[in-house]
Amino acid sequence: MHSIQTRLFVVLSATGIALVLVAASLYQLSLERSMHGYLTDRQEHRVREVSERLAEYHATAGGWPAQEQDWHRRGPGTPPRVPRYLLVIDHERRPIYGDMNLNPDEITLLPIQQGNQMLGWIGYPPRSADMQDAIDKRFRAQQLRTLGLTTGIALLVALLGSWLLARYLVRPITAIAGMSRQLASGDYQHRLPEDRRDELGALSRDINHLAVSLSKAALARDRWLADISHELRTPLAILQGEIEALVDGIRPADPKRLGSLHHEILHLRRLIDDLHDLALADAGTLRYQMAPLDFSALIEEQAGLFEDSFSQRQITLSLDVPPGLSLQGDATRLRQLLANLLANSAKYTDQGGRAVLRGRLCGAGKDRKADVPTDAHNLHGWVVLTLEDSAPGVPAEALPRLFDHLYRAESASRNRALGGSGLGLSLARRIVEAHGGDIDAQASELGGLRIIVRLPASAGS
Repeated sequence: MHSIQTRLFVVLSATGIALVLVAASLYQLSLERSMHGYLTDRQEHRVREVSERLAEYHATAGGWPAQEQDWHRRGPGTPPRVPRYLLVIDHERRPIYGDMNLNPDEITLLPIQQGNQMLGWIGYPPRSADMQDAIDKRFRAQQLRTLGLTTGIALLVALLGSWLLARYLVRPITAIAGMSRQLASGDYQHRLPEDRRDELGALSRDINHLAVSLSKAALARDRWLADISHELRTPLAILQGEIEALVDGIRPADPKRLGSLHHEILHLRRLIDDLHDLALADAGTLRYQMAPLDFSALIEEQAGLFEDSFSQRQITLSLDVPPGLSLQGDATRLRQLLANLLANSAKYTDQGGRAVLRGRLCGAGKDRKADVPTDAHNLHGWVVLTLEDSAPGVPAEALPRLFDHLYRAESASRNRALGGSGLGLSLARRIVEAHGGDIDAQASELGGLRIIVRLPASAGS
């Protein structure tokens, strides 16, 4: 099995070698054509010089030499030197000197003329521009050696560049693969370098973000398990101690002791029920049966059920809910939402305090408020439910965490001593989000906590 670096190196090397060979072949072809054109032009230039000298001789001597040996005499008034591969033809197209085997119809002819008078022609074969002398051959051989050396260097550079490029491209892939194996084994502490600005750099940043998310999820899971075990251990320890005292006869089994045990059992049952519902909500399997309902009547119903709870602690509950607030929702889950909010306020508000529950319709052009979100898909506005109470309050830094699992603010009253499990607001947020709304916690002007719930209104509101 070949690694991706080897395959990438082979592909890049083959591409580089092919490009170098193609470039070398094109250069060789261009060199041959250029040399052919250069030699042809040089040959024509030489023949023209011979033609001009022959024209001067003809004008001086008054004609061409009568005998062939006269062409070879040297001295004043003798014909100029004419290479043997050329053919001199007189004005009547009769060959008079040169290579007599050349066919006048197959050679290139240049005129020999004096002014407008045609004296003859000088001809040369069309392929005479091929490498004929040693200088031309040496020049061509030198160019071929240079081309071979350049091609060899280019091939080496292509191979080296392919290896470096394959290594550069595969290195982050190898690191990402190693990081993936570490994530699969549960090690979320390592991070990939993020200095690249290409797609692999973006992938590295995404992997690092995934590692951070998995690390947070693992910490949250561990904290969740520790919190659950702690929450379950406390009532079980109380039950165990109370029952052992009854069994040993240390305490009598009177109605007061049995009522205390019953209270702890109810608390444990509520905790387990909340954990079950929250687990279903987190898994997305908590069932909802959406139907049109009168939210105003539902609010009044739940507020009436908690009148005794508020009265026992001498807390004044004020209700300000106009009739006719309608929405599409699950009545059972919305009752659970209201019960959690009201129970939270009844437990944590100081004795003798007050709580206010308000409802109103906002958005879509009616009673518009700054704290109501704009949603182009909700043409009928929002039903906004506000529950605020008096002291004690919640520290500002704790407000964003109130909806976390098993979180309770460290306050004089808002603690487990009053029976809270820390799951009510978490479950409330899941219910609100399942209805397409949102929930927020703020500091109340009454000195305590303000919970704001926003739910999409139906067309009847």
